[in-house]
Amino acid sequence: MTNIEEALALLAAPYTDERFFTRALSALTLVTQCRWAGFARLSNQPGFGEVIAFCDGKKSIPSFQFELKGSPCEQVYLDTEKYHLIFNKDLQNRFPDFHLIKSLGANSYQAEKIVNESGEILGHIFVLDPLPQSESTKSKEFFRLLAQRIGVEYHRHIISQELVQHQQMISSSEQYMSFVDTDYIYRVVSKGYETLFNLTQEQIIGKRVVELHGLPVFEKQIKPLLDRCFSGEQIKTQVWIHPPHIAQPIFLDVHHNPYYDASGKIKGSIVSAHNITELEQAKNRVEFLANHDSLTGLANRRSLFQQFEKLLAVQSNSSNKVAIIYIDIDDFKSINDSFGHQVGDIVLKEIAKLLTQHCTQHDTIARIGGDEFVLITTFPSTEQQSSAQSLIHRLREQLQQILCTSLVIDGKQVDVSASIGFHLVSDTSAKPSTLISHADNEMFKYKQKHSRRG
Repeated sequence: MTNIEEALALLAAPYTDERFFTRALSALTLVTQCRWAGFARLSNQPGFGEVIAFCDGKKSIPSFQFELKGSPCEQVYLDTEKYHLIFNKDLQNRFPDFHLIKSLGANSYQAEKIVNESGEILGHIFVLDPLPQSESTKSKEFFRLLAQRIGVEYHRHIISQELVQHQQMISSSEQYMSFVDTDYIYRVVSKGYETLFNLTQEQIIGKRVVELHGLPVFEKQIKPLLDRCFSGEQIKTQVWIHPPHIAQPIFLDVHHNPYYDASGKIKGSIVSAHNITELEQAKNRVEFLANHDSLTGLANRRSLFQQFEKLLAVQSNSSNKVAIIYIDIDDFKSINDSFGHQVGDIVLKEIAKLLTQHCTQHDTIARIGGDEFVLITTFPSTEQQSSAQSLIHRLREQLQQILCTSLVIDGKQVDVSASIGFHLVSDTSAKPSTLISHADNEMFKYKQKHSRRG
């Protein structure tokens, strides 16, 4: 196994927590053949950087802060034009006051910025080595690939931390508490209800629940819960409500407990609720990031394989045909080199938009690599295989017409074309990865043939 293959195997590991960063840095040391690798960002403390993860070979070292001034990392943020930076030798002479490189005995440094889809710098990855480094196309491309992947994982990590913070906030937040009698009338309410309904406690007490929530919400959501509670059931549930004066619906975590009088008769329900809208939104963001490409919003590789597995299971008992279309943007690297990575990102977004507009809601569209997309579609089976192949050929021609286009970005004309391969699934018991690789091979054959013609 080559260093690149071993590095990619490390990146393919199913970790999306702090362990991912350790594996990613180990992969970086493999590809660059450097001893040390790190992932750093600007610290909240002005003038300082923070190393979030640092790897000495395969051993992880705890995070630490350092002064930016006089460090090679400072140059990463000072140079707004470059994404990649290298000091191939004489590092200690260039930065004589930077303690870290002296203590390590490092003599060379290479780094890549990590940016999000808005172009905001999230941090950078870097390698250090006692020996001089030489920059290669292979290592530079791996730096960029890894920076993109770490950017996605770090964004997801931040959202997950926000989720924990929301949970802590909710545990200490003010509750909505009330007592509703068996005639569905509010008899006691907490101060929280004043904010919820924009009424004073005195105005709420004595009103029927339906008056405040409206008939549809009362009949479909609230009354069934109250009736169950009035029959003696303790209930814990979550519901969406939309009080009239509030712009957006809110999501509540609700507890219903029966209230008994001295004779043991149920007189009503004690209702306790938390507003967990932000928690729900944070969960949805985490789930979205786990299943979608952050740049284009399309399904990512993980989501593609999950959806494809489900589709194959369904299609094993169906007469429909499944086709895989593998799309690779031609000469995308030259677009990045000629116009810059930000223009390249816009091109990818436009390609995603064109594919989404052309395909149906039943198709699966995913971005699985830097400039690679996969489309999985189904269509009614025909008795003749040649007819099915003809349908796919027509679809490929349509896609090539759509994707062979000129885009005007920041006043510059960017010409785009694509190589497309397809595979008609004949064995629904095959692994999704195997089936997709067939389409990938067909795309490669088409690209070679197309290049020779050109």
